[in-house]
Amino acid sequence: MAKPSVEANAVFSHWHHPIENFSTSAQEFYGCVEAALKAHQLPDVEISRIEWKEGGTFSSQRLYLRVKRGSLVFDICAAPYGADYFFSWWLAEIPPRFGLLRLAAVAFASFLTFIFLTGTIGSVLGGVWGALLGLPLGIIALVGGMLAIGQAARNGVFGPGFEEALITTPILGWIYVKIFGPFTYYRMDTKLMFQSAVNSAVQSVVEAVTSARGIRAMTELERKPMLRELGGR
Repeated sequence: MAKPSVEANAVFSHWHHPIENFSTSAQEFYGCVEAALKAHQLPDVEISRIEWKEGGTFSSQRLYLRVKRGSLVFDICAAPYGADYFFSWWLAEIPPRFGLLRLAAVAFASFLTFIFLTGTIGSVLGGVWGALLGLPLGIIALVGGMLAIGQAARNGVFGPGFEEALITTPILGWIYVKIFGPFTYYRMDTKLMFQSAVNSAVQSVVEAVTSARGIRAMTELERKPMLRELGGR
């Protein structure tokens, strides 16, 4: 069973719906949500069960349904609260795994590449020209190579997950975004569609479960999630 890893400040939006004097099976609810999501045929989506602790280290754990697309995750919950019940979801971004380690590896590889290029160019040119031009030409060659890798990532040469991993790498991600500006209208629209589709699936199952017990339908205000700007994520 997957373990969650999300920081509070990485939450983009949240939806919560309490119901008085009500109870249902969380497992059955999650199964219905999975079926509803499959009907949407969402691309590049992974579904799993995770456990969040209710409080500190030794507190009980609560089962959630996680819907993941790239670094974005929906954590969906159905749980009792006394005699009442609630449904909720949280849309957040998973922090990069080994982000600092990736940065250190790239920095070390760049340093070795720079030393190699500078030495090679200096030895080829030789003499005064090698001493004068070895350093600047080595820098130009290194920057050119990194730009080529960035352009290849932008064009999907390394696969769909490479750019996402690059963007979430400290410092390098910021530089990559500033140079290549990968946040197109299409990219943002697909993320908004992901949010809309999962929200729709969850709420449709909530309506089906509650209406079978004679509970009124949700109002438009109750359907509306609390949103934060997705921005360039």
